[in-house]
Amino acid sequence: MKASRTPTRLVVLCADGMVPDFYRSEKDLGVKLPNIRGLVKAGATADGVESVYPSTTYPAHATLVTGVAPRVHGIYSHLASLDPTEQARPWCWFAAALRVPTLWDVARASGRKTAAVSWPVSAGASIAWNIPEIWDPTAPDPHRDLETPARHSTPGLFAEVLKALQPLLPKATPDQLRGEAALYLWRRYRPDVMLVHFVYYDQLAHRFGPMSSQALTALGQIDEEVGRIREALSDGEPVNLVVLSDHGFVDVEKEAAPLVTLAEEGLFPREKRGPPKLGRMGAVHAGGSFAVYWLEEPGAGEGKALGRAVERLQQAGAVQEVLHRDQLEDLEADPDAELMLDAAPGVYFSDRFEGPAIRPTQKDHGTHGQLPTRAGHAASFLATGPNIAPGKNLGRLALAQVAPTLARELGLPTDILSSKEEPIDLA
Repeated sequence: MKASRTPTRLVVLCADGMVPDFYRSEKDLGVKLPNIRGLVKAGATADGVESVYPSTTYPAHATLVTGVAPRVHGIYSHLASLDPTEQARPWCWFAAALRVPTLWDVARASGRKTAAVSWPVSAGASIAWNIPEIWDPTAPDPHRDLETPARHSTPGLFAEVLKALQPLLPKATPDQLRGEAALYLWRRYRPDVMLVHFVYYDQLAHRFGPMSSQALTALGQIDEEVGRIREALSDGEPVNLVVLSDHGFVDVEKEAAPLVTLAEEGLFPREKRGPPKLGRMGAVHAGGSFAVYWLEEPGAGEGKALGRAVERLQQAGAVQEVLHRDQLEDLEADPDAELMLDAAPGVYFSDRFEGPAIRPTQKDHGTHGQLPTRAGHAASFLATGPNIAPGKNLGRLALAQVAPTLARELGLPTDILSSKEEPIDLA
């Protein structure tokens, strides 16, 4: 086994959607991040991290803990259903969908204690103290659904943590609650590995735009939680602290609804004034990308109808690139997709069946999900710890390098992971 160095402990904080400009740029970006920016001098940081395709939260988080691309780990998008006519589609919440070992599997096999707060694709995982990110898809507000995560958490843990969080519940944001839960688990159980997912910046960046005052306020709150957690880590033996993200963010002004065009071409049949019905085609929207699938072998007419729909969307300026199976294979993306549409600048894809195919956005003003090489889509990486060089510039990295790097910094055998990536030298 390839074990690395003296075993240490690890805390990973994911600031969902945070771009490296927030700690690399010298410009005034409208938000003060003293704790995150302080990690640049204290540790090793990347100029940018290339995410996966699609560059969305669930495939990226799966890559962060496995070190492999979506085609290998099996989480191709946020949705677990290919049926766009389904009213409440389930997400890829469950760790059983992962086809390869994870960082928590490696830690557990080595006798280390693990904890996680709202980490995507972790429901049912072999994590000692686990409060997974999961909700009832029919709930109007997932953050008010406490029953579902309680049911899938480590038995008794959700109620225990909720009792400690009770004074904060009326006014706290989702990230403040997640930060407080992480501090409780750290102080109460002293895990060797703890993973925490902060999501509020991502939510508000979607709604108002990545540089909106609302989103920047949420990012400032993440910075406060980073500071509180870092202070708590200093009370005891040395710990590696990693702050990272899963993807970047770009502004959008237009919403494109490929399902409208696909339905007009007869690929989602409907009776007059009736709802669309599932035929041979499935689809998944992912903000900056849109995947279509043949659920059954298509007829010649259906193949031509798909071609017409794609051409119409291209001519309307909604699509920058059409990625076919050979290109998706090169990207190690979803092997089942017939093709994926990559959105044009300023455009995002929705799952709407009604109204015009393209219109000014009425909801979101920010998105991600396009090719990870597109401008604005780079993720972040900052790390401090006893064996990590202060002020080190790591240049540009790949998201798949993170898991083997964290395993090595933990002193764990990296060859349990399926990743073929070499660990990053943080020393």
